[in-house]
Amino acid sequence: MDTAGSECDGAEMLQNKGQESRSARRSRLLKQLGFTIIASLGHFSLGSALSWPSPALSNLARSNVTWVGTELVLTPMQMDMTGSLVSLGSILGSWIGGAMVTRLGRRRSMQTVVAPWLIGLVALALAPNAYILLVARLLLGFTSGVSAVAGSLYVTEVVDAEVRGVMYNILCLNVTLGGLFTVGVGYLVRWYHLAVVCTIPPSLLLIGTFFLPDSPTLLVVRGEKLEAVRVLRKLRGPHANLKSEIEVIEMKNSFCADGWQKLLNWYIVKRVIIVVMIYIFLFLCGNDVFIVHTARILKEAGYPLDADIGTITVAAARLVGMLMSFFLVDRMGRRVSLVASHAFTSAFLIVLGVYVHLAPTAAPEDSTFSTLALVPLVSIIMIVFGLQLGAQPVAFLLSAEYFPTRVRGQTFSICYSSGMLCSFLVLQVSSLMMDAFTLSGFYLFCATVSFIAVIFTVIFVQETKGKNVG
Repeated sequence: MDTAGSECDGAEMLQNKGQESRSARRSRLLKQLGFTIIASLGHFSLGSALSWPSPALSNLARSNVTWVGTELVLTPMQMDMTGSLVSLGSILGSWIGGAMVTRLGRRRSMQTVVAPWLIGLVALALAPNAYILLVARLLLGFTSGVSAVAGSLYVTEVVDAEVRGVMYNILCLNVTLGGLFTVGVGYLVRWYHLAVVCTIPPSLLLIGTFFLPDSPTLLVVRGEKLEAVRVLRKLRGPHANLKSEIEVIEMKNSFCADGWQKLLNWYIVKRVIIVVMIYIFLFLCGNDVFIVHTARILKEAGYPLDADIGTITVAAARLVGMLMSFFLVDRMGRRVSLVASHAFTSAFLIVLGVYVHLAPTAAPEDSTFSTLALVPLVSIIMIVFGLQLGAQPVAFLLSAEYFPTRVRGQTFSICYSSGMLCSFLVLQVSSLMMDAFTLSGFYLFCATVSFIAVIFTVIFVQETKGKNVG
């Protein structure tokens, strides 16, 4: 009797109950927005971790005394590692995160990762020497990887398809906001106090996750259809055709076998390669180099004013670019956003490369370049702005959208970890590349990568705008 009653309740909940009013839709989407903001706190912490070296290293250059009274001295290689180890840790974190989100679920994975977040930040604040500081950065990278997987998949699976691009961009926006927050606070307080301040977002994430529903698509794949229907009805409203949505989820996951062999399907392999290439283009064109080492790049490019103020200005440009991507990604689509982003970035990388090449060779009496002293800052602002328009948000978005639920955890881990590996390598060897290529050669190399990304996108990337991703 109970089973029959449950089946009847489930069948009743599947029914479409008329047209949704505008106010009801607004209320429902605002609820989804609230869920997205909570899930995005992990991405806020990720952005904070990525940008921490810029103000911290500048602060250490003025005073290298730690919170516990020791002196902290970093070699140039260790300075590079403060940025690159987060990317390296993210690789391991994304792989473990892929397994966690499948076994524990998206919501519980976000809860579980908070403890290592806090441990890493406390260790960073109390680090007496370079080795403890670098281990803490590696741990923060690990937690960043888990958070990126869990939060990204959760938002992709919870929100309506027609607003998925905008909602997902909130995750990327919070990476930018986290970086802006860290850069802004970092120039007001000591680097170890900054680490303590950075414990606030993951703490709020832990509290917020207790108010989140479980992922409905994961419930469907696990066979918990009745619970999935209940969650979907709350998310989609009484008007929605849940039967059709559930059938699409089941259909898109039906061809996937159990175990890791499900990833060997050529359809999946081909899409993994495409998304990995999008990540490689993003990081090879200098995305993280300009974010992590903004102050150093400005000084090396001959910027005559305060590089710390310039860093804050660049961080603000990232925020503006991300806000503009809200309109591009869902209105113009993923492909157009990628093409526009890389084309725009390539143009200003060329400007920066040419300026850096010509400025040192100018005659002392030539005042041309002294009047163009703001070119490095303006170029970096436009490069970072351009990458935020599409290259960065679309890479993360397609990592989740391109694959069905049954394999999404594993494929996201593969794509994301591949990107983080590329980020780690680029950050680790960026100084060596600048020495080998010269500064202008490095920037022109990045410009070439962005140009190739435009061609690749036009040929290989398929549009996912407004589609049920299963």
